[in-house]
Amino acid sequence: MKKCYIFSFIHDIIISDQGEKKINTLVLFFPYKNIERDTEDVQLQLREYFYKNIPPDKITIICPEFNQVEVTKIFKKGSTIYSYIPHFEGDGFNDNISAISINKYGVFKTFIGTEVNIDHIDEIYNRGLIKIFNANGGLIISKSAHHFVFPSGKHCDRFLRTGNVLIHGSEILFIVSALIKKFKNKRFENIYCDTSSINSLAYSYITFLKELDNDYNACVRVESFGSYKLFEESKFTTERGSLFLISSSTSGSIIRRMTEDKRRNIELENIAIIYGLSVDDSFNGQVICDLTIDPIHNPDGLTEFKSYNPLKGKSCNLCKDASKPIEVQGDVFLLEKPNVVGQLISKLDAPSFLNKIGSFYEKSKDSKNAVLKCYFKDDGDEKKYDVYIDIAEILGEWENRNNNKALYSKVFEKLEKYVLQNIPASLKYMIVLSDEASTTLAEIISEILNQNGLPFNNNNIIKDYDLKKIDKKKKGTIAVISSSIVSGRNLLFLGRALRDFELTYQKMFFTFINRTQNPKHCEFLESNLGLGEFGKNTNRIISVEKIYCSDQAYKTSWHMELDYVKEIEQYCDSKEDEFPKTLKHCREREVILNESGLTNGLIDNLFFPSTVDDKPLKIRKGFAFAPNIKYFIARSTQSEIYFIISCIINELRIQGRLDQSEYVRNVLDPGNFIRYNDGIIQACLLRAATTEELRYDLTDEMGSQMKRVLGDMIIHYGDNHSEGLNEFFYAIAIKKLRLKENIIQECIDLLEDQKAYLHGDSILKGLIGFIKDKVLIPKNITEDFMKFSEKQIIVE
Repeated sequence: MKKCYIFSFIHDIIISDQGEKKINTLVLFFPYKNIERDTEDVQLQLREYFYKNIPPDKITIICPEFNQVEVTKIFKKGSTIYSYIPHFEGDGFNDNISAISINKYGVFKTFIGTEVNIDHIDEIYNRGLIKIFNANGGLIISKSAHHFVFPSGKHCDRFLRTGNVLIHGSEILFIVSALIKKFKNKRFENIYCDTSSINSLAYSYITFLKELDNDYNACVRVESFGSYKLFEESKFTTERGSLFLISSSTSGSIIRRMTEDKRRNIELENIAIIYGLSVDDSFNGQVICDLTIDPIHNPDGLTEFKSYNPLKGKSCNLCKDASKPIEVQGDVFLLEKPNVVGQLISKLDAPSFLNKIGSFYEKSKDSKNAVLKCYFKDDGDEKKYDVYIDIAEILGEWENRNNNKALYSKVFEKLEKYVLQNIPASLKYMIVLSDEASTTLAEIISEILNQNGLPFNNNNIIKDYDLKKIDKKKKGTIAVISSSIVSGRNLLFLGRALRDFELTYQKMFFTFINRTQNPKHCEFLESNLGLGEFGKNTNRIISVEKIYCSDQAYKTSWHMELDYVKEIEQYCDSKEDEFPKTLKHCREREVILNESGLTNGLIDNLFFPSTVDDKPLKIRKGFAFAPNIKYFIARSTQSEIYFIISCIINELRIQGRLDQSEYVRNVLDPGNFIRYNDGIIQACLLRAATTEELRYDLTDEMGSQMKRVLGDMIIHYGDNHSEGLNEFFYAIAIKKLRLKENIIQECIDLLEDQKAYLHGDSILKGLIGFIKDKVLIPKNITEDFMKFSEKQIIVE
């Protein structure tokens, strides 16, 4: 349970003698009592938050009045809490931290640090409410198969659903505190919600207000009026002084319909629209959170929705495109079944960067290493990357670049050009991240500069933890050198630390390979790293190569396999000598996975072996996505094939083709396993996909297609066509590849009908045994028959 709500936002402030400056403010909202008791949980939340977020310049703490004393203790000068906020000097007596409390009258009071004015409080609340909305999926965007029809008759492909965002207690109470801020010292005996999905907000409002005001003990009634037709048909009346919570509105017209008949006793000042977008100015004062985008004050907001109203003679372009209209009642709408769409992979889906980094696959004839490997990180801890790019392996060949058959020569040519084009003559220091490859890269840059008449002393290559070596009296450029960027967290921290040198130094960032998961994250990093004295793009960010691939490091396919291999091993062990080959494989596999951080990762041992000959799966000639380099097929590794396939699947995700919603499920089309029938490609698809992308149990059609794929492989058991069966049944065993039980059983029956399968022992037999005993639900025929019979008995 989250003990506090944490968010941050970048905004402009005016600083004397410096003018306008962008700063990052961290906001901590503590709604619960006994914070001191939960300090460890708060520290854990902060650690997790800063794994993916940049360190703050300022902190603003918000709490209810009853928490004021505990907050003061936790954030006193010298408190250990500050050690969990990177690169932040906590001092309760200067202007980089403020704490404010809200009382029962909805009034704020500053009790730590600099006074926080009401305009800034308003901005904090609007930014924080939008963060909740965006993070929890408040905006629902339909796919081409359907769109929404609102009570007003408007058709639109997007919809605000406030019920989706009411997930975490601390965030719900943040919204509640915004309501208390809005309605000040008002007290209500009736609260009406436009949909039951936000009733929890009304109850939380009552509870929180009673915590703040010990004298408030009224019995408050909460109801949902369910449909706006009540107002239109003049069937609704209530007591004066009732509170109305409207989950969302994209115009505010509902308020006009609610208040136009005075006999209903609905007062404008007692209506709150929780989330409003492009609400009419006359009703904007009733909006708790304004979602309307503003480049300066509301950059995370939304643009106005494009809608069509056939009731007013405006034809709907969405309907013209054969999109199915779904009526919205309150904020509830459901399809009978989700629309399941299969995504076929074609050669055109390969991202363009795969061709640009073809040299990464180069290796000598007898080499057993590879630049691209899996389930590895060089320090060998629990964090192991799904895809690991060994930059040290490439840079280690720099000294041999002038040899006849030098590896990575094109890589080094490009690197040299980027250095000469982008590293300025004013360079004074290179700051390197802690990995060995970053230091090697800096030394190579230094060598290139010196060889081209730009002298640089290697003594000015400084580790990121040793910034005190920088001479503040000098002027010039500081270059932050990194071998690669994955999350960019370390660069963000370092960029923050280097602000102390902005008066005399310009800074820039030079990275060998920028390998974030998607363009959106890359743009986020570049916009934050680029911020400086002159706003955006003050600091240059240079990446020699830029690719988009998996950044998973804790829940990879091989983390999962390590857990399941133990479970399968225990199962086989319990069966005595029934599955010796599977048992042996599991024991060996557990050692390989546990030691991958010490043995150079997984290169040619990513998958279960072939069902044909128990040898590692290999790519065959004709691989559609093979890079245009000599000997690739002959010398390729499993990790290289996996890298290519996983990047293609990641590209589908970037394009939105594998997005999931309640109404549309996108899966990898079963036809992919026919189109790409090499066992190794099938294994890559199964490993790189998520469970949601392999849900063939959602429709009979998809299930039947997958049944035909497996059936064809089973019938050819013993030849190359069936080599990937171990991976398929492993995916079924861990419930990643989802099929209806009857289809799984039919596939097993067909397999057990094959003489080649029955003859001798195999790894597959242990997997099948595990599926039959642990995955398929055993059925008691007698019990089922008795239940059926009891329902049919009619007592005369």
